[in-house]
Amino acid sequence: MKHFVAMLTLTIAGAANASCLDYGPASLTGTLVRQTYAGPPDYESVTKGDQPIVIYLLQLDYTLCVNESRIVGQGTRELQLQWSGTGPGPFRDLLGRKITATGELIRGDATHDKRVVLVATKVTL
Repeated sequence: MKHFVAMLTLTIAGAANASCLDYGPASLTGTLVRQTYAGPPDYESVTKGDQPIVIYLLQLDYTLCVNESRIVGQGTRELQLQWSGTGPGPFRDLLGRKITATGELIRGDATHDKRVVLVATKVTL
């Protein structure tokens, strides 16, 4: 019986893993929003003089699972969008709208505010 339970657990884990995305090329649809964080010097409050740091997010209508080095990653309902070209990109003009962003799905690092980032090369309505 223990062997059967172990096999069932592996089967379920494998099925969950199959529905997760790998980092790399991706096309995702969601609502484009903007978030402002407090930056330097104190990273505490924009109203008290800290520099505002604005990022763009893609809020998904579903939970996105991303594979993390052979381990099923935790789900996320929002990811940071970064434009691959120069300048601010098309994000500002599309706030609050449902878009499809295509590009490279990467793991967020110290230069990002979110764990999952889509470096967009194309954005469509």
